[in-house]
Amino acid sequence: MDFKKMIKKPIQQQYLLICLLAGMFISCSENDNDFVKAATVKVVNLMSGEDSDSLLVKLGSNPINYATTKAVVTFEQPENFSIAQNVTTQLEIVSLSDTLTSIFSESLNLEGIHSLFFIGDRDASNTLLIEDKPKQFTDSLVGVRFVNLSQLAGSITINVAGGESIVTGLDQNSATDFIEFPAKVQDESYVFESRNATGELLSSFTLNPTESNNVSVKKNLTLVIHDKIAFASLIQGFSRVNSY
Repeated sequence: MDFKKMIKKPIQQQYLLICLLAGMFISCSENDNDFVKAATVKVVNLMSGEDSDSLLVKLGSNPINYATTKAVVTFEQPENFSIAQNVTTQLEIVSLSDTLTSIFSESLNLEGIHSLFFIGDRDASNTLLIEDKPKQFTDSLVGVRFVNLSQLAGSITINVAGGESIVTGLDQNSATDFIEFPAKVQDESYVFESRNATGELLSSFTLNPTESNNVSVKKNLTLVIHDKIAFASLIQGFSRVNSY
């Protein structure tokens, strides 16, 4: 029996395996340079007119079947869409009831995270595209951003009920940065109030960051002030959008 051959064979197999793994590693390292990073667009449907509708989202130039597409954004139910970072991409949005008419059609070249808000109605929509810069938390905090999309309220002020203003002069179609608040508060909840230039209360929103069904600790969220239809008239109200 040739023991030298028996020893030599496993060594040859190990050598071949090492060479194979090394080749795969080099190949993967080269392919890393070709990896395309993604930017994110969160589409937020706040079109609360009497004929408010779901929005259908089309990315790029490829054809889309509007009858079967899953790229649907319903009222107050935002959806995230990914596009190649720093690559010009066509974004087209139509309403479910009229797919022949675009309510938004733009070539976007983005990086990072963005939110695209829609308000108004199908025939007179208004949009706002803003970059999200969420806070990174290590403590028990919550980040809250305020966006003024009301077409009637004008410049607004935000305060916590019973306290001083935390945001002043927030103009139409503008947003604050994410503002940090302790997650635990004495009264368990924050009651945010929006007021117009004369100090009149427009709307309020209650947030309990530690509530079991609504945990927001170490997270970011956006509160949008916009015009809503209630009892056949327009009022100003808050809508919450999770920014995570």
